[in-house]
Amino acid sequence: MACKKARGKRAKTRHSHTKKGSKVTVNTLLQQIPLGARVDIRINPAVHSGIPFRRYQGMTGTVVGRQGKAYYVAVSKLGKAMKVLAGPAHLNLSRGSQPAGISMNANEDDGKVAA
Repeated sequence: MACKKARGKRAKTRHSHTKKGSKVTVNTLLQQIPLGARVDIRINPAVHSGIPFRRYQGMTGTVVGRQGKAYYVAVSKLGKAMKVLAGPAHLNLSRGSQPAGISMNANEDDGKVAA
């Protein structure tokens, strides 16, 4: 009798979840993303916590909420609106058009000058 097939979060991701290059920095793990910002879901295989399902790799969506340290991202899948929960290490600010009032630098402190 055959063994039952595993269906974990990283199933069928041998090539899509591989990484070459630098290690994960603390700034990447602790980045703050403003609500309403457009983000790209880019799964970082070095970080297993907060990893979204593999179907959403490469999609772009809007941050609509938070749950703990993770963010809810609204994406469109086959014409339906979906909410994906992903950690900040797997989200990058999109280089495309951003809503008004949101800067490309996620760590910018709203123009405050230290005195």
